[in-house]
Amino acid sequence: MSNRRSFSSFYRCEYHKGFYNDSDAIESLSNIKYTDFWELPNDDDFPYDTAFVLLFGSCNHFALSLQNKLGYKPYIIENQDDKGFHAFCQIYSNRRWYYVDARGITSSFNEFMDVAKNFVTGEYVIRPVNSDDIAEWENYGDYDKEAYAFAEAIIEKYKECYIL
Repeated sequence: MSNRRSFSSFYRCEYHKGFYNDSDAIESLSNIKYTDFWELPNDDDFPYDTAFVLLFGSCNHFALSLQNKLGYKPYIIENQDDKGFHAFCQIYSNRRWYYVDARGITSSFNEFMDVAKNFVTGEYVIRPVNSDDIAEWENYGDYDKEAYAFAEAIIEKYKECYIL
């Protein structure tokens, strides 16, 4: 396992920390199980078996949990046609933007886009999350309470990955 708590410098003075410092952030998130915190519900449709889903599929829960736990401002990067999006948080510090999602923090927009490009193609906008977004998300799934609890438990356990 890498040192997740420290910023690592990479390509042309970019920085990242958290699961980005692991050899495979996706694999690392896939190895964090819901059962590390709680017993799985007896429900075949329950989607939160690993933290991977908080990056791919429930990024909105993770972004709002970052806001709740750490005070970060949640944003959406979305296609201009509103058909695909990725939710995340942005931090501006020392004249540099940082992008935060379940993988950790990166100053590289290209590295951040490695996931976002799966949902956002072509022309896009980045905008703050608003109350209409949150209302829409809360009407979409049956497991919001569990998703927020899982995201907050991960942020708490791996806080060093998410603190600038």
